[in-house]
This record gives sequence, structure tokens and C-alpha cells, in this order.
Amino acid sequence: MVDSDQSDRGRSITESNTGVSRRRWLQLGTGTAAATVTGLSGCLGGSGGGGGTEGGGDGTTVGSSSGSLSGTKIRFLTYGNHLPAMKELARSFEEETGIEVQLGTFQDDWNIISKQKAGASDLQLFQLSMRAVPSALNDELLQPIRTENVPLLDTLYDDYKPENTPWEPEAGTWHAVPNHYGANCLTWNTEKWPYEEDPTSWKDLLQPELEGEVGFSQRPNYCVCTTYLTFWPEEPREFEANYESRIEKVWNSLENDWKPQVGTWFEGGGAASQGFANGNVTAGHNFYVIAASLADDGNPVKSTIPKEGGYQYIDGLAVPRGVRGKKRTAAEKFINYTLKPEIREPYLKEVPTATTFPIPEKYQSEGYKQNINVEYKDRLDIFDPVFIGNKSDQWTTKIQEMIRS
Repeated sequence: MVDSDQSDRGRSITESNTGVSRRRWLQLGTGTAAATVTGLSGCLGGSGGGGGTEGGGDGTTVGSSSGSLSGTKIRFLTYGNHLPAMKELARSFEEETGIEVQLGTFQDDWNIISKQKAGASDLQLFQLSMRAVPSALNDELLQPIRTENVPLLDTLYDDYKPENTPWEPEAGTWHAVPNHYGANCLTWNTEKWPYEEDPTSWKDLLQPELEGEVGFSQRPNYCVCTTYLTFWPEEPREFEANYESRIEKVWNSLENDWKPQVGTWFEGGGAASQGFANGNVTAGHNFYVIAASLADDGNPVKSTIPKEGGYQYIDGLAVPRGVRGKKRTAAEKFINYTLKPEIREPYLKEVPTATTFPIPEKYQSEGYKQNINVEYKDRLDIFDPVFIGNKSDQWTTKIQEMIRS
């Protein structure tokens, strides 16, 4: 087995005890990322995080009381696996405020961004991965969240505040509010795993007995960045600065080390769930919420965040540009409501995802307490979404060529 040392790695450069500023984020990237973020800042004009005292166009100003918003309806799209939990949260929000949240689901970030660009989407709020925020800002699809309507923003962990993130163009301005996170984890079938010791490293999947038994994500961010972490686990933000030499090593490893091991290339979470459920995969990439659901259904699976780390995804809420008046205020009030720890307990029973804000123990579900993304938070790695987004199409083409060859 590969070295099983499971001691926590050093904290991510985005975490609060490093004091990483927005300027430092830009210094850590190359000129391309810096230029992109500067361009984003310019296209957004002078909108600040507080949004000033903009009138709503219908007599509603910033900070309107919930009472004046009773009867307001907003349309909100969320992820499919979050829908039952979000329905319950929306129901309790309506009971408290009189604001109706009409829910629907969507396919992925790029699908919703395309619809917004085409003007074909009548939304006041949607769930969005932080990886997609730079693209949405570049297309001027988002407007700042007015912080006076979302006072619980102050409770978010420092590493998810604008000054410490690579997706917001300036400190103090929120265009999306991160509310939960996770990472691609290593899941294995406990009945098929051929070794006495549990896996602790991505490299444990490269052993000869597992040839053709591994499931691996073909999504460019997870495929490339997970492979990258097997070589440089402490340097996710150094990828761009050392791109030419490091990407060559990543492609060589995918072709020569990983391809012989992989029997199933996952297109997404659904394919991973199916691969483990039907026993076609012995070990490989997965997401904790999916793995936990499989285990609850009686499948013999366990998961961990390997010692090299995992590619962290961060999801949150955003208000589209053009939403005004009572609907904008109502959307911001709902964002604030989702950040209340006391209303999260039933949500976390349904979807035990890790949260970007503290959850007191009395509100933690058992699934939340067992969530490996919470337990191994220090092992999760935030790559620059501007850099990843710029390379995504190129990486996708390369991955598909490798799979087909």
C-alpha cells in the first residue's frame, strides 16, 4: 500500500489564518487571470457590495421589511438532489415572511448561464457553482447582493468571503453567496476492495490488482486537477504559473498511469452512483452526498478525502441582473434565511452537505457530522476558477481524445 499517513496537510491558502488578500490572490496567479479579473471589475462599474440605496421601481427600497413583501413571488432554480430539502425550507420561509418561493431545477451552471444570456429565463434567484461566477460576471448576468438585506453574510467562514476568494473581483462585494461545499472524494466497494488496509491516497488506485476496476471522472476540472494533486498537493494555485511543464506531466500520468486502471469514465454524479450501485466499479471518484445515499440504500461503500486532497466545489446563490424592486429584496431575504443554522437541521437530514458557515452541534444531522468534507476540510483545494474555466474546453477535447484512442 502507499504510505498511509493521514495527518492533515497545511491549510489552504484561502483559509482565514493566512490572511490572504485579494491582491495576494492576483499575485499568485499569472497575468491572464489578473487581467481577466481586472476586466470583470471594469465591466461591473461602481456597484458596491451594499448596493447603495437603490429604489426598487415600485416603491420598495433596500431593507424593506418582510411585512411589506408579503405576497411577493420569486422563481428559484436549484439542483435536483436538493429539491425536496429546498421545498421544505421555502415552505417555512413563506410561513415566516409571506414570500412565496416557486422552485424548479436545472441541468448545470452552463445551461442556466446560456438561458440567462439568451433572455429566456424568468428568474429572481438561482443556485450557482462558484466556478461559474467569473463567466457570469463577464457576461454581466449577476448583480451585487445588498449586504444590508443579508446580515448573516458576516457569519460565513473567512475563506468564503470576497477578499479571500478567486471568483469575486473586489473585496466587500458579493455577487454570489457560497452556502455549501464539497469535493470529489475517493469511494470504494468494501466487498470488492482487495486489500486489508483502506485506501488513503489517490495513488492506491494505481495498484495492478485494480486494473480496469477504477471509476474516474472525465469532467475536466476533476480529471485534470485530481491528477495534478497527486504530484503537487500543496500547490493548487501554482498550476497556472507552471502550466506548460506541469500539464505535460498530468497528461502523461493520465495516459500511462490512469487509463489502464480505469474501466468506467464517469460523465457526472449519476454515472458514479450507477457504477458503484451495480458493482461495476471497485473504487474511484465520487461525491460524498452520493456515496452516503448509496450506503443508506445498503450498498457496501465507504469514502475518504485522500491525503493529497480533493478538488473543492463550492455552490451558492445569486440574483440575476435586472431583478428589481420587491422581487430583488425578497430574493436577498431568502438568501439570508438559508444561512440560519436553526433552520438547516431538516435540510441537512435530507442533504448532509458541508456548509460555508458554522452549524452548532444541536442543529447538526448525523449525516452532517459524518460528512468527510467537514472532517477533512483542511484537505480540500480551491483552484482558480478563471484559470480552470479558460482551460476547460481544451482539457475536455484532450480527455475525450485520450478515452477514444
